[in-house]
Amino acid sequence: MNRPDRKLAAALILSGGIGLTAVQDAFIKQISANLPFHQMQTIRCGIALVLIFAILVARGEISSLKVARPGLVAARSFILALASALFYIGLAAISLADSSAIYFTMPLMVAALSGLMIGEHVHPWRWIAAGVGFAGVLLTINPGSSLFEPAALVSLAATVLYAIGHMLARPLGDTMRLGGMAFYQCAAFVVLAGLLSLLFGTGLFESNAHVSLTYLTRPWKMPSMGDIYVLIGFALATTIGMFIYSSAYRFAAPSFVAPFEYTSLLWAVALDFIMFSVLPKEATLYGAAVIVAAGLFLIWFERRSQPKSAPQPAGQ
Repeated sequence: MNRPDRKLAAALILSGGIGLTAVQDAFIKQISANLPFHQMQTIRCGIALVLIFAILVARGEISSLKVARPGLVAARSFILALASALFYIGLAAISLADSSAIYFTMPLMVAALSGLMIGEHVHPWRWIAAGVGFAGVLLTINPGSSLFEPAALVSLAATVLYAIGHMLARPLGDTMRLGGMAFYQCAAFVVLAGLLSLLFGTGLFESNAHVSLTYLTRPWKMPSMGDIYVLIGFALATTIGMFIYSSAYRFAAPSFVAPFEYTSLLWAVALDFIMFSVLPKEATLYGAAVIVAAGLFLIWFERRSQPKSAPQPAGQ
């Protein structure tokens, strides 16, 4: 397969994965008015965990569950589990577009914090890009105004944790395969959701002070058949999503693939309007534009900074 075909495949795969994730997030936001987070997460990720294990067995990759650095695997998995919890709890109260714009800062955080976390050399331009991206977040969430939604800070905290989790995947890359990381990550999702279910599942601590708190503390309930079908769909989407993103990055260079991540904003705006009759605020669009510009600059800078390989002889 030639290079242009691989690039097209990478773009299509990643765009499809982003669309799948966006639709899943929209339905999770919709179902948040009915089922509590801990129940949704326990069922969704419990089914996904079984599916991931079945895939590993079918592909003869059960050996990928062997762990050389269990402490690091556990830390990464539970950091991502907490990030997922905060992301969906925050999403219950803010628009998909706002949540998407805030999440766009994750690559900038990875680039800026990788020096502190895993000892990589961090060029000053990374810090500048991260600072510009954070300014875009402030523009999006508009703190101090009457329109400010505190749940946006929950989404920002989730993004920080996602960035840390992704950084911790780097030192694991040489000793652990993708399937193993996906399995333990999903297992941590189930464990954390189970613990939250034990704490809040009875409704003893239910709070209606804020929509996000209600989503977190509402007791378990008997799901309808429609809810069950939706939760099974969530599980399938979660399983596919844990594998699909890495596939896109295998077909083309990250500097080519990464900008397609920003198509999630288009999905978010469309789904906000179609499912919730919500249009993005001007501040959201301006903030997202600043964040995307910072991200694209960082991608361009990283690509420009990479040493160029020597030209290959003709015929190779």
